[in-house]
Amino acid sequence: MQVSQPVVVAKDPAAEAPAAPAIPAVDEPDAPRPPETVAAPAPVVGPPLVHRPPPPPVPLRDRLPAPIANLIFNGNMLVKLGVLILFLGLVFLLRYTAERVTVPIELRYAAVALVGAGLLVLGWLLRHKRAGYALILQGAGIGVFYLTTLAAMKFGGLLSTSVGFAFLFGVAVLSAALAVLQNAPLLAIVAALEGFAAPVLASTGSNQPVGLFTYLLVLDVGIVLIAWFKAWRVLNLIGFVGTFTLASSWAHKYYTDDQYGTVQPFLVVFFLLFTAIGLFFARRTLFDAPVQPAQPLATRALDTLRRAGRVDSSLVFGTPMVAFGMQYLLMRPWEYGAAFSAMALAALYLVLGRLVFASQPKGLALLAEAYAIVGVILGTLAIPLGLEGQWSSATWAVEAAGMYWLGARQGRVYARAFSFLVFAGAVWKLLEATQLDGAAGHPLLQGSVIGPLLVAASAFAMWAMQRRAKLDEGDSLEAIVGSALPWFGMAALTLLLWQWFMPPWAAAATAVLASVTFAVAVRFALLPLTSVSFGMQALAVVVFITTLHRTGDGLDAKQALESGWQGAAAACLIAFSVLGSAAWSMSQAHRAARARGVQPVWSTGNVVSVIAGVGLLHLAMLFQISLTQAALLWPLTATVVLWVALRMAHLPLAAFAGVLHAVSSILFIVLAVMGGDMRVLRPAFGHLGFWTPVVLGLTALLAGDWLRDEARPRAGEPIGVARKRWVDAWCTNPVVPWVPVIWGLGWWLFGMLGESVRVLNLHALASHMPAAVMAVVLVTSVLSALVAHRRDWPQLGQATSATLPGFSLIAVYGIAGEPTPFYVPSSALGWIAWPLALVWHLRLLRAQKRWFDASTLTPFHVAGFWLFLLLAARECQWQLGRIGAEWSNWQLLGWAIVPALALWALRSRVLLQRWPLSEYRSAYLEFAVTPVAVYLLAWVWVTNAASPGAAAPLPYVPLLDPLELAQWLVLFALLLWWRALPQGSFARVQPMVAKGAVGCTGLALLTGMVLRTCHHYAGVEWRFDTLYASWLTQAALSITWAICGVVAMVLGHGRRVRTLWIAGAALLGVVVLKLFFVELADRGGLFRIVSFIAVGALLLLVGYFAPVPPKKQEAGPKEEAPAEGGAA
Repeated sequence: MQVSQPVVVAKDPAAEAPAAPAIPAVDEPDAPRPPETVAAPAPVVGPPLVHRPPPPPVPLRDRLPAPIANLIFNGNMLVKLGVLILFLGLVFLLRYTAERVTVPIELRYAAVALVGAGLLVLGWLLRHKRAGYALILQGAGIGVFYLTTLAAMKFGGLLSTSVGFAFLFGVAVLSAALAVLQNAPLLAIVAALEGFAAPVLASTGSNQPVGLFTYLLVLDVGIVLIAWFKAWRVLNLIGFVGTFTLASSWAHKYYTDDQYGTVQPFLVVFFLLFTAIGLFFARRTLFDAPVQPAQPLATRALDTLRRAGRVDSSLVFGTPMVAFGMQYLLMRPWEYGAAFSAMALAALYLVLGRLVFASQPKGLALLAEAYAIVGVILGTLAIPLGLEGQWSSATWAVEAAGMYWLGARQGRVYARAFSFLVFAGAVWKLLEATQLDGAAGHPLLQGSVIGPLLVAASAFAMWAMQRRAKLDEGDSLEAIVGSALPWFGMAALTLLLWQWFMPPWAAAATAVLASVTFAVAVRFALLPLTSVSFGMQALAVVVFITTLHRTGDGLDAKQALESGWQGAAAACLIAFSVLGSAAWSMSQAHRAARARGVQPVWSTGNVVSVIAGVGLLHLAMLFQISLTQAALLWPLTATVVLWVALRMAHLPLAAFAGVLHAVSSILFIVLAVMGGDMRVLRPAFGHLGFWTPVVLGLTALLAGDWLRDEARPRAGEPIGVARKRWVDAWCTNPVVPWVPVIWGLGWWLFGMLGESVRVLNLHALASHMPAAVMAVVLVTSVLSALVAHRRDWPQLGQATSATLPGFSLIAVYGIAGEPTPFYVPSSALGWIAWPLALVWHLRLLRAQKRWFDASTLTPFHVAGFWLFLLLAARECQWQLGRIGAEWSNWQLLGWAIVPALALWALRSRVLLQRWPLSEYRSAYLEFAVTPVAVYLLAWVWVTNAASPGAAAPLPYVPLLDPLELAQWLVLFALLLWWRALPQGSFARVQPMVAKGAVGCTGLALLTGMVLRTCHHYAGVEWRFDTLYASWLTQAALSITWAICGVVAMVLGHGRRVRTLWIAGAALLGVVVLKLFFVELADRGGLFRIVSFIAVGALLLLVGYFAPVPPKKQEAGPKEEAPAEGGAA
């Protein structure tokens, strides 16, 4: 029992199924594979076999066949084969069917017509069984008839126009008959559309009004007959639209006055027909659904219109409007023909309304009122047609006021609504009677006086009646429309001002009238008038600006705008009017805010008024000063405006101050580009071209100091009545303090640098520009740092971080500028400027610790190191370049000596103890020097490959040439710098990589030395193809590389460094390949024999005396196998 339990545990669980082969695994030590017998735990039996660790994986070298393993692990694979060929083919099957059945065109049309007839007959036969399906077939058949006839007439040429027109008419009649017989409105609609479309489609362009109107009359009579039996609304609308559309189109294109006698009767008949259709339809609809007399008039009107539908209203109101439009066209030859026509139609509709109301006083009361309204409209329309514009407007205005009074007393909404329409007509006629006068010295407008006065009186009378009846309350349409009455009244009075005064004074008078209106609104609590006054002020401002004219003297004019003191006075009047209204509203808001102990909230109207008034005051200056002077003066006034805005906590006014400052800047730039008097040659630092940007910069910096002061928290200052100042919370935005600092410093530098450059150019001292620019940058940076420290101004202090980029730009300008294409730092007083820059750079870095943290200052330390190192290297390169010719070794040395000495010095423990290295050791030793080290390594490789070793007047001596000495010095400095790097540094590469880089670079330097030796002592030209073709050079390289490889292998074997031995073996492998692929081509050459003998002897010696060292972890017998392999 005890023996069987472990067996069950080992075999039963499904999770331990892979352990089933454990029984033969016990016998694995007897297997012929030694590695597995050694690794297998033979003594363990039972359950521990399940937990036995897996055997170690077989190395890839042991799993491959011996030849392949030796090829991969003991040699170099030269070529890899792996090309596959793909082939792709596309086959296109083109199928074309050219068979066409040719059928005579007559048979085609006949067949199609027969199909339509079959559909029509089939639909007629099925009308009782399946009515819907039958109507669809009949509609399809009619459509086939219609399209076939049209195609035969237009495209086939089988039918003449007259025959085709008759056939289309017959199709329409057939459709109408089928529609009435089957009570199918769809067929009637199709018939009507076909009937009205037939004249258009069958038209030949001939002028035959009698035939056209007769045809339309027949169609309309048919529609009237159908309407007598069927109440199909859409059909009536189609008839109305189709008739008057075709008639109007013909009249617009062909009508002449001599055709009046022909056209007028038809127009009267059409008018009477559709008037009758509207009356019949309304009568039938209202009889079918009578109106409840107890309902209000408005409810009854809406209910009746809802029953009558859109077609009824279109006919009742559309017929007189469209008919009168055509009648107006016919009445053109007669002066009062249109007026009499309107009066006749008005009388007709008034009589018709009376008759309808008398016959059906209850059911058709709404229709009677509609006819009465149409009569009143036509009677009103007769007034302007018979009278002049000014009298029409006056008459309509009085009529509107009287009608509104009557509607208000009787409670009739539609009467009051119509009075608004009449008043709108009065306004329109008033505007029509007012004319523009473009003559100089005249008012802008010409017109009557009685018209504006009566319109204004009517508007105010209607507004007063509306307020008295309390009809202006709520959100009703009447209240909304009535709120516009005071606007129309004041607009009419304003119109008089523009008829009496010249444009500038008219604008000023409008502003004064607006102030009076505002005072009246405040005195009598007429709130709507305040908005009207603001609108009048806005109009005055806008119109006044549109009347401005520049003087004709160009940019050098003493006055920027015409009109002189008159324009300035008008601008000041408008500005004071606007600012007066704004001051009253601001005082109210200020008083309320102080009473509540909160910040004042300025309304939109107040903001607009304040900005417009201040803007006009600045605009008034241009009537007495030039644009150049304005560009200088406006920044000063903008500063005053900003001070007021900060005292009042008025953000929009502060924003306007900023915009005014920006406008001054733009104005200065435009004038400078266009050549104003600022660009005239003036004494140094004594003209507006210099002082304007300086003033821009200084005022911006002053504003920035105020904003900084506003942003600072003030302890112990309560918000409310006792507080002396309001809080400008927007100043605490982190972006706001930066704007004036950047803007101000930019303009300050623009003015100083621009004037410095101008003075130097005038005195032909362009070469001193870098030094002059450096002086400006240094002075600006020093002053900014001092002011930032004294005023506790962090933004200005942080702005000094642009000093180093400024130095960089100066260096770039010196390198790329004229007249010295290659800038020398010590030239043109640079020997004073750049040392001062270096001293101030270090002093500024120490001072900037109060405005930046250490991590932020690190890039400035690194960038400064790069900049001044580059300048020193350029100076050294220029000084050494004076020894030899251009592009000699001496010039190349200059670019490496200073960086190499910097690497050598930075590892000094004495310097590492001093600031800034003591505080920013990692920044300098790692971040700053790493790119320099990469550059030096690249310099070694590039100069080694490119320079032939010309160091005149010195001769070339291998290993003693200045360039080669410098290269080895640089390589040694790089190695020392790498060793000085702290552990864990990102720049400290692995020792294996560093040693490999040093070894490869040393081998490259030896190769360059051999090539230069062949060039100087064997006369081989310093060109790649020439050197490559020289067998002497090839042999020298093979021997040198072989010696290097042997030395590496011997050292690796002696020091038991396996990687060094492998590197030497690889180099020897390269030499062997070079022998077979390069020197082997030198048939019969002595250099090939020397190369092969020397390299072969070296291979034999190193194979015998310096086999591959063993691996460090291998011991005992394992050391012998590789050694033997290596010896072999």
